Amino acid sequence: MSDETDFHRLADATLTALLDQLEPRYESGELEELELQGGVLTIRTAAGRSFVVSKHAPSRQIWLASPLSGGLHFSLHASGSWMLADGRELVSHLMKELAL
Repeated sequence: MSDETDFHRLADATLTALLDQLEPRYESGELEELELQGGVLTIRTAAGRSFVVSKHAPSRQIWLASPLSGGLHFSLHASGSWMLADGRELVSHLMKELAL
């Protein structure tokens, strides 16, 4: 990623894609809250678990705050996915946690 503008463009696209992917679950009542505002995606499940996915410009990462796995920092991988150093991918990791 060459500059901060690219980071914001890619991170915003990822957050918007997550919002779009989760919207049916919100409409069905599985999620109590689903909001994207100012680069922060807030998700609250019907079971009361809250997740926050946000972009962090200084580190050029997307951060996930989860009641299950704590704070995780995902970096953009050459594949175009946001990943942890151990290979876990943001979207699949979040979806697994939301399924619990």
